[in-house]
Amino acid sequence: FAQQYFNIYMTPIKDLIGTGKKQKTINQVPIDQAAPYAAADAAITFRAVEHLRPKLEDEDLAELYNDLELPLIPVITAMERAGVALDVRYLAEMGDRLGEDLAKLEQHIFDLSDGYGEFNVNSPKQLNEVLFGQLNLPTEGLRKTTHGFSTNATTLQQLKDDTGHPIVDGILEYRELTKLKGTYVDALPELINPMTGRLHTSYNQTGTTTGRLSSSNPNLQNIPIRTEIGREVRRAFIAPKGKTLLAVDYSQIELRVMAHVSQDETLLQAFADDQDIHVATAAAVNDIRLDEVTYEQRSFAKRVNFGLIYGMGAFRLARDSDLSLAEANAFIDTYFERLPGVKAYMDRTRREALENGRVSTLLGRVRRFPGLSSLSSNAREAQLRAAINMPVQGTAADIMKRAMINLHDALKHIDLTALIILQVHDELMLEVPDDELKETRDLVVQVMEAAYPLDAPLKANAEIGPNWRDMEPA
Repeated sequence: FAQQYFNIYMTPIKDLIGTGKKQKTINQVPIDQAAPYAAADAAITFRAVEHLRPKLEDEDLAELYNDLELPLIPVITAMERAGVALDVRYLAEMGDRLGEDLAKLEQHIFDLSDGYGEFNVNSPKQLNEVLFGQLNLPTEGLRKTTHGFSTNATTLQQLKDDTGHPIVDGILEYRELTKLKGTYVDALPELINPMTGRLHTSYNQTGTTTGRLSSSNPNLQNIPIRTEIGREVRRAFIAPKGKTLLAVDYSQIELRVMAHVSQDETLLQAFADDQDIHVATAAAVNDIRLDEVTYEQRSFAKRVNFGLIYGMGAFRLARDSDLSLAEANAFIDTYFERLPGVKAYMDRTRREALENGRVSTLLGRVRRFPGLSSLSSNAREAQLRAAINMPVQGTAADIMKRAMINLHDALKHIDLTALIILQVHDELMLEVPDDELKETRDLVVQVMEAAYPLDAPLKANAEIGPNWRDMEPA
């Protein structure tokens, strides 16, 4: 920033503290080096404020900054300082178990290689030799790389769908277990702060294009929940003795935002009647009664409901389902006929992005889409899908931030000692003294549901438990 706007070259932090194993902390740097570095940071920050504040006013972003992002800083600071407790012994046992499972899985993959023998499962080059050389799996349509054909997750999933060969399943499972073991099971205990005995992540306010908070060092927002092994990792996040974990998440917040911004009568009525929104959608699209909707119809409607928020088209729907492209097109056409407000919102947002090069959330967050007309057709459509998604996902993120600010203040106001320790997508996690649990639960639900007035009112669900996996409705 300093170099771009002021033509000033700032001393990199690594010049003071080093890198790698020889890296030291800033308090170990001699004062005659640390002081000028800190003073320069402060001076440039002051100049940056003077430079950027008028731009916030010009872009109508001052209110968002002053009322949302700035008040969020002490909330994030408190969360980062609080950290979360980990069951280190449980992770060690899990690591040993995963190591044994990986060894067995690796041998199973070798056995399926049609006599190729042992090889490095993590090597793209050797995977090419096994999959496309030894086993002669089809390569039509696969992307080429310097090692042969791509062996990324998308390619392997395509091979699995096309061939059903068990070795592909084995490789995908091996990668999942290896990632979980390396990223979480083995790594998390090493990141525990020795002074607090807890794990402290960092939250980034500017890490995403939609305004969502992101988490790093470590990233606690990507622990999978749909797989049993991912849920096992969550079991390691625990409440200390005398406390309980309280998780409160927004129910279908993005679809509620979609109902509000689209003013679609079917969606609004379904939320007003507290119906299962996916059952209501399936009933509307298939022109049947709610009690006639099958499990498969609901599942399909759910996929379409969430897919359209992310700009899914007929090609993607056909690829992710058993429909032909023509059938997918027909289904989406019927969907929009029965939910015309959603189609009108999508068309309106596309026009706004094309004409103004920007879209915004209900709370005023802006994302720019410059030069759309100069992009290739595929690139332009990808950007327009992002433009359709941004006001919905961005508004949901803004609402969560407002809820966090309000909750932080409310906890202090009524003198409750619960700590907000995690924010993951649409969920807040708190560590609550057992004797304050009911009062805190009621407060969190109330604050989250009152965070922003939508025509499809916000709804929050609370769960409690001794750890992040074993949670039950509260």
